[in-house]
Amino acid sequence: MREFSIEVDSALDEAFRDAMSEMTSCLKAGVSTAGSLVSREAREEAPKAESALTNSIKSRVVSQLERLITSKLNYNEHVVNGTAKQGLPPVRSIEDWIKVKRITPHNPKHSTRDLAFMMARHIAANGTQPNDFYDRAADRVEDKVADILHKSAQMAMQRAGLRMN
Repeated sequence: MREFSIEVDSALDEAFRDAMSEMTSCLKAGVSTAGSLVSREAREEAPKAESALTNSIKSRVVSQLERLITSKLNYNEHVVNGTAKQGLPPVRSIEDWIKVKRITPHNPKHSTRDLAFMMARHIAANGTQPNDFYDRAADRVEDKVADILHKSAQMAMQRAGLRMN
């Protein structure tokens, strides 16, 4: 009994590996560009007090073809989701925010610290409104991101020797 074994893996496998490598590198570049665009737009949309939140927004690599636009600051979640009634927030932080925003009390008898305490009591009693600037940023650049990803997919297919309809 005769057995025939045909191995085509050398040239064919190498061609597939090269094509996949080319496609992955083109798509990675497109995803990276799109991630940078969305993070830049999120920084534009973010509320600005001392700009700590704005400056901390980055496009973080999740996997080869996935990016997460977020901030690592603790209060990022509270800004995005808002807060319910809670305990008194740090008055010193609110006072710093008041100074940065150059807000002055209407009543000349009140100090900046008094105003910060009144605002802290209001936040404790009512919570804060959500501000989902990430969604607004994504909505504003959605078409640009789609174009970037479409062009990178076209380039990937072209470099791999394939056609895209």
